[in-house]
Amino acid sequence: MQVRKGHRRSIIGKLVTFAKFLFVHLRTYFLVYKFWAIAILLLFSSCSVLTPLSRQNRSAPPGPSAILSPGFLPPIAVDKPNQAGDPRTKDLNRASTAPTAPALSRNLPVQAAPVQFALPPIETASPVQLKYAVLLDTEVERLPDAELLEQIDPWMGVPYRSGGSSKSGVDCSAFTMQVFEQCCSRKLPRTSKQQFAFCEPADASALLSGDLLFFATRGKTVSHVGIYLGNGKFAHASVSSGVTVSDMSDPYYKKRFIAAGRIPMAAAQ
Repeated sequence: MQVRKGHRRSIIGKLVTFAKFLFVHLRTYFLVYKFWAIAILLLFSSCSVLTPLSRQNRSAPPGPSAILSPGFLPPIAVDKPNQAGDPRTKDLNRASTAPTAPALSRNLPVQAAPVQFALPPIETASPVQLKYAVLLDTEVERLPDAELLEQIDPWMGVPYRSGGSSKSGVDCSAFTMQVFEQCCSRKLPRTSKQQFAFCEPADASALLSGDLLFFATRGKTVSHVGIYLGNGKFAHASVSSGVTVSDMSDPYYKKRFIAAGRIPMAAAQ
């Protein structure tokens, strides 16, 4: 009896195991087939939806009857011309007799306006002017007279020598005296003190190029002179650098500046 019961239990266990195996595999197959079935249904449904739309979007080509059969405008009513006795002709006659503007002659001579081309100052500037535009840090239009720069430039770099008046060595007053004599034919005294007394006073806040600047480098009286060029710069014969261009805002010269003078016009020969 016990053997039969054990045999039955084993059979029941195998059946239960087989049923579980069958259930799991059937569920897997069902899910897979369900996915593919849904995909196929969606594919067919999309094709069935798009097909009518594609058919609707296709425009049928015009038939030969539509091309060969032109359309005509509806008849337009045209008024008959007014008779001679019609009062409406008076307005038309008045309009036709209105004065007209005289016709323009096509043979009128046409004269071309002269065109003048003015080159900017920087295009016509000399090399010396361009050089001093850089030294003075200013525009070419604001440079001093070109003749003044042409006389100053050959002296640039000449060493300082007290009492000297040549290109081998020159002092400050001899430098200013020779520049103005060669440039403007104006006679200046020899020393800086004499040039200070010779010049007319000039406002230091309204300096002009060519004004003389006087400094007290030794003591409290005038002992140095330079030529104002513009933009706060001046040319002079410096003891340390020779003939050079310096800035009035330099602390050394700003502290020792006394006054500015303008050469009188009567100084010309």
